[in-house]
Amino acid sequence: METKAHNTEYGSCDPDHPDTIEKLEKEIEDLNIKLEKSESRLKDVEEFYSDRLNNLNDVLFSVDAEGYFTYLNPAVKNITGYEVEEVLGTHFTKHIHPDDVQGLQDDIERTIAGEHKPYMFRIIKKDGSISYVHTTSRPMIKNGEFKGINGLMVDIARLKQIEFKLKEERDKAQKYLDVVGVIILALDRDGNIKSINKKGCEIFGTEECNLLSRNWFELSVPEKYIEKSKKDYAKLMAGETSVRPYFEVPIMTNEGERIFAWHNIVLRDNEGNITGTLSSGNDITERIKAEEALVFAKLISDNANRTKKQFLSNISHELRTPLNLIIGYSELLYEDYIGTTSKEQKQYLDVIKRSSNRLLLLINSMIELSAVEEGKIELKMKNFSLPSLIGEIKNSTYPMAKKKQINLGFEIDTNIKSIYADKNKIKTVLYNLINNAIKFTPECGDIKVSIRREKEMLKVSVQDNGIGILKEDRNKLFQPFSQIDSSLTRKFEGVGLGLIIVKEFVEMHGGNIEVESEINKGSNFTFRIPVFSG
Repeated sequence: METKAHNTEYGSCDPDHPDTIEKLEKEIEDLNIKLEKSESRLKDVEEFYSDRLNNLNDVLFSVDAEGYFTYLNPAVKNITGYEVEEVLGTHFTKHIHPDDVQGLQDDIERTIAGEHKPYMFRIIKKDGSISYVHTTSRPMIKNGEFKGINGLMVDIARLKQIEFKLKEERDKAQKYLDVVGVIILALDRDGNIKSINKKGCEIFGTEECNLLSRNWFELSVPEKYIEKSKKDYAKLMAGETSVRPYFEVPIMTNEGERIFAWHNIVLRDNEGNITGTLSSGNDITERIKAEEALVFAKLISDNANRTKKQFLSNISHELRTPLNLIIGYSELLYEDYIGTTSKEQKQYLDVIKRSSNRLLLLINSMIELSAVEEGKIELKMKNFSLPSLIGEIKNSTYPMAKKKQINLGFEIDTNIKSIYADKNKIKTVLYNLINNAIKFTPECGDIKVSIRREKEMLKVSVQDNGIGILKEDRNKLFQPFSQIDSSLTRKFEGVGLGLIIVKEFVEMHGGNIEVESEINKGSNFTFRIPVFSG
């Protein structure tokens, strides 16, 4: 009995059977729909990636095994100025700066060998200008055979400009650091040198490269202080102590131990963590030596001054007693208390008396100055009549002025009746100033003494039309035993103690004295003292 096989999928193995044809057509239709969808999705993917590749700011490229461009995205125009079509099919070396070709080829060899090394080089743009690019690439290997390179090229021209600008600023800053005459030094957390300027290199007598990364404490600190210095620095880096902004310490240089003054700050990162220190150091060795020499010289000078003052004080007291006897006995002889003296003898006695009085005045001034300098003189302040004091001054100075036919005038504020001061010292000040004016004013000259009140101050001026004083000589006026004309044949007598005593007495009263003068036109000595608050 003949039988027919049953086809479970189509219901019949007869290809012409209507059910079989219908099902085949349906399957084909489904396949076509799936194919269309796949093609559509593939097209969408291609468009998606094509849009992104075409809109990239960086250049995607492919180069075949011979070095000719086979693919470029449109970004190539932004970087080189060339259209894609102008570059495709050209050799890559055509667009590379000649000086960078060999280096780039070496980098490509390393890339082919599997290093995947990024590289930077210069390109020649369409307009002939030079720009910088950075490239990363990978080799294309198919069936073990090298087919070319795929890569990404980034325009770093602006980055290089910033880099050049930073380098320029860094070089400028380094020049500033190098030109200063102090060490500029940066240390890391371990005390190792991160940077040091030219002056620092000179101090250690070596190049910068030999100092970088050296431990500062082992390099410069005297051996006995190294361990302590390291411990102190470690505490500073740990934030356990604060930085000393300024200190003076010795360091070992190529010239031996020198003393440096250091100014310091702590360096921190963006998170505030301590990263090291920045310091500037100035060699003060010579200054320290000079200061020590000055201190020593001052000690010697002070000791010499004390010895001199003691000597002057002692000898002045020893001279005053016999000098008073000479003056006393010469006056007795002059007045004929011990027999009669002739006219010629009286002339000799007059010379003895006048010379002895001058010498006594000098000795008394020396004693008085010595007492002032030793602080042994005190002010005896009290209220007293100023007009009465001026009357005494007139009586003692008018004869001296009259002898030289000098017009000595007094202008006194009539509202001033009494003042609070040390009467004897004010009298000495006025007498010395007026006597000085008479001495340096020529015959028939003029001297004006003006006394006024300025609030709580008494202002006294003694003005003459005498010889005057050079500006450069005024600093000698108030120095003991100093005279403007120091020659042995000087015209004017005196040892230069009057004005220093004037200055001391005025300042003891809390006042001050000043001088205005012009050669051959005269001088004006003015002092002010507070005398109305007692």
